[in-house]
Amino acid sequence: MDSVFVEQLKRSRYLVALLLVLNVLVLALSASAGAATSLLVLTGLSLLVTLILFGFLRNRSMNRAVAHTHEPLLAIDPNTGIATEHWYRHMLALECRRAVREFSPLTVMRISLGDKVKREHLLQVVRVLSEELSRPGDLIGWDGEQELGAVLPATNEHAGALVQRCYDRILEQTSIGEDRLWIVAQTFQPRGSLNLSRVAECLNACMQEQSMPGVFHEAEHATTPDDNMTYNAG
Repeated sequence: MDSVFVEQLKRSRYLVALLLVLNVLVLALSASAGAATSLLVLTGLSLLVTLILFGFLRNRSMNRAVAHTHEPLLAIDPNTGIATEHWYRHMLALECRRAVREFSPLTVMRISLGDKVKREHLLQVVRVLSEELSRPGDLIGWDGEQELGAVLPATNEHAGALVQRCYDRILEQTSIGEDRLWIVAQTFQPRGSLNLSRVAECLNACMQEQSMPGVFHEAEHATTPDDNMTYNAG
């Protein structure tokens, strides 16, 4: 169900469209009937104002505002089948708390294809990642407007091999070249400071450090060994 804001915006667009049509008709009838110049000017100004208002209601920023009203309600992006940015970050925050509570390492990946991403390439990457990241709890989603993210709970020292394998599979099974693919990942230990903000800060720093495309993984040193439910090296 649409929000009140969306419903009001739709009604406003319909009303302005109706006013636009009426103004055009009035201007045409006035001109054909030889109405006074002042009336024609007034009708023309009314038509111009209506056009400007209609353009404002149809512009890109307004459409984006409509999309954002739906974002918190959607868990899955219907265009790609992965988690929306809102849901992805919500689940990442939950996994951070779960990792601390269960004392289990957490690995988070960020995948970038550059500024201009084609939908074809994006879907190819999603397909490869979905095949590689298949355990219960693994999640792929939007980590920003152009970048993908992956949350991998309960990982161990083989997480680096998994990140490298995802990178290799993407290059092997898609039409994306090495000059357009960035993958950065970090394995976090279950310390009390682990939260959404810290994960974002670390990944942002990793992305900024990478001057060239490629794959990068860093793991925090474990305080105690933990071999629970993990990816293996194969």
